[in-house]
Amino acid sequence: MIGFVDIKKSVIDVLKEKVSTIRTVANEELSGFKPPAFFVQMLPIGDTSSIDYEEKLMSINIHYFSEEKTDLANLKMLDQLNTAFFNVLQIGARVITLKSKRHQLIDNVLQFKFELEFLNDVDVVEVNDEWVMSTEPDHSLGYTEETVELMQELELKEE
Repeated sequence: MIGFVDIKKSVIDVLKEKVSTIRTVANEELSGFKPPAFFVQMLPIGDTSSIDYEEKLMSINIHYFSEEKTDLANLKMLDQLNTAFFNVLQIGARVITLKSKRHQLIDNVLQFKFELEFLNDVDVVEVNDEWVMSTEPDHSLGYTEETVELMQELELKEE
């Protein structure tokens, strides 16, 4: 199953590998950082669940803050980002095809964007003729088969 942290880590890993001289700043560092720098923004667009899978669609926006603040610096970086994020992104053991690559310049900040669309398998079990997500007790909280009580049917008394 691909999670948000896995996606962001993969994008940052590609940036570190292909453009290693430029650091990536976190959301908490956006004020007061020193260019050149990247900032990676993830925007969930859609999340559709089915009985045994979920379909996810999300937009990735890589902001590039150049030191020179020139068109030439931004165009050079655009070429590097197009090469680094050519057509696929490896996330763990999976490879996801990039969709709708595009860019724009706003206030001398390059924004390189693409979409990811993928399916995640969901483990489900049938309980009382109904399909529900399989969950596992968190053993670090002391939950074991012996200590967990399942909900029982309640009988209400009428007064």
